[in-house]
Amino acid sequence: MESQSNWTGVRERVQAVVGVFEPVLTAEEIAEVEAQYGVTLPAEYRSFLAEVGAGGPGPEFRLMSLRQVDGNWGWVYTGGLQLIPLNPSGPFIETEDWADHQLAALRATGHEPTVRDEHEDYLNDYYTAFGADAERRWAEDRDRGSIVISDSGCGMTSYLIVVGPCRGELRDRDVGSNSDYVPIVDGQGRRHNFRSWYLEWLERRERETLGPTGSAVS
Repeated sequence: MESQSNWTGVRERVQAVVGVFEPVLTAEEIAEVEAQYGVTLPAEYRSFLAEVGAGGPGPEFRLMSLRQVDGNWGWVYTGGLQLIPLNPSGPFIETEDWADHQLAALRATGHEPTVRDEHEDYLNDYYTAFGADAERRWAEDRDRGSIVISDSGCGMTSYLIVVGPCRGELRDRDVGSNSDYVPIVDGQGRRHNFRSWYLEWLERRERETLGPTGSAVS
């Protein structure tokens, strides 16, 4: 069986059909990322950063780029320099129970939450409790235990879970409507990990671009 950490030739395969990657990260840089966030990244993604690249072509629009900005590591949208607010140390909660963490965070400040909003939950209360830091705190609490891995456009966003029993799996969520997480699965309904998700996309792009013979499709 092929090693889950073996990405030999993948960078070159992607460059043949799509384009360039962000540079790979060193082992020391990956360790800095993990120390900053207090997590160990899933093995498939960790090895991808070291062997393929820290962002670039990938499922949907493209992979988020992992960069160091003003001395801090984090994930950014394409071409961006502003780190996405994340708290990957968890726990990851994909049920309605996640709002209980918002309540606890608000009550810890001495603020008693008001009525939960259908689309933004307790965001208005976060403004009252945290002021200018409200949106960052709210985003970190909403998607804690995961990292934003891919932007699908129109609010659809893909997440890689980095803690808990679902660690290494992926989820989609419409951030525009604050919807629930939806597992990302293959054609047989099996839940993807980062490696199977990425290679499924690459093989599809190779068929579309190169055709069955491996030659460019005109």
